[in-house]
Amino acid sequence: MKVVHVIESMQRGGAEMVVIEHARHAASGVRTVVVALNHGGAALAAASAAGARVIAFEKSGDHLAGVRRLGVLLREERPDVVNGHNATGGLYAAFAARLAGGIPVFRTEHTIHYRGRHSGLYPVLEPVATALTRRVVCVCQAVLESHVCRLPWAARRFVTVANGISSAPRTRPREDVRRELGIGPDERFVLSVGSLSPQKAQDLLLEAFARTAGRVPRARLAIAGEGPLRSMLEARITALGLAAQARLLGDRPDTADLMSAADLFVLSSRREGLPMTLIEAMRAGIATVSTRVGGTAEAVEDGVTGWLVPFGDAAALGDAIAVSLETDTVRLARGAAGHARFLERFTAERMVRETERLYREECGSRIPPTSRVESR
Repeated sequence: MKVVHVIESMQRGGAEMVVIEHARHAASGVRTVVVALNHGGAALAAASAAGARVIAFEKSGDHLAGVRRLGVLLREERPDVVNGHNATGGLYAAFAARLAGGIPVFRTEHTIHYRGRHSGLYPVLEPVATALTRRVVCVCQAVLESHVCRLPWAARRFVTVANGISSAPRTRPREDVRRELGIGPDERFVLSVGSLSPQKAQDLLLEAFARTAGRVPRARLAIAGEGPLRSMLEARITALGLAAQARLLGDRPDTADLMSAADLFVLSSRREGLPMTLIEAMRAGIATVSTRVGGTAEAVEDGVTGWLVPFGDAAALGDAIAVSLETDTVRLARGAAGHARFLERFTAERMVRETERLYREECGSRIPPTSRVESR
């Protein structure tokens, strides 16, 4: 079976990570091709290293030409399945597969629908593309519900396959990472990872952490990520008097190392699908504090693996962080419970097997019998 994944770009993010995991854990006999529509990036190189054939189109504003180009590629590749990721990848995949002779198409939705997410002709084209799509794979139930309510006629096409990630790579010693960050053995290291963007709401996190710091002087906050709000967040750190306790780390490829060195992971987002960072924290065995948005409650079991608070309530977020840092026994127990939950529900192997099973259920007549292998 040959599967072509179509995605807008292959920079760094949750959707890109899912595509890499599909390449890394593809069953024996499954060949993976990854097409980045606008540009490549570090994630495209990672997909190649994981065994995928990778193709990067040059960025172009001519969408019709892009669809035609993808259609030509699909006719040449003759895949059994095309999987388009998110809005752009899904549209291109649906229409290009039609041009290429009706190749079965899937779409993977990685985030909830929200006002302003789609513009231009997308609201008109989405129902057509969905009608051409065999299945819409949603990374959590919250994502599924946010899309089905707009397309109720296609409800049976939607299915949930929860995100998953591989086992943790080998990490540097915890003490070495903390030492490099200037975090002492008696200090409590709070980590957040995400783009510095309105969606991740790190301004709320800083406001909350200022409240935490008053209760837990040993607390230290580091935010890994880059984005358009960096200058604003730097100014906010200064204005809140947190220069000695909070810092921006910039874009970091070593998030697994950071997770292994942290005492607590915090996510302050205003919207999410099923955040890979929360799953990474669970994999690392550290407790989490998160806003209750999108699929976060499907990852974090409140009171068992971490703490959930309403979005926008900086006081509640700050208090939850403080409580977690003040009670080591509870925090460590919740981190251990989170790791067990990761192993049970959020492994990449499970995610890929479930998705490949859907491919075979929908496209079995197209797939040669010798390719129908369920595991390596």
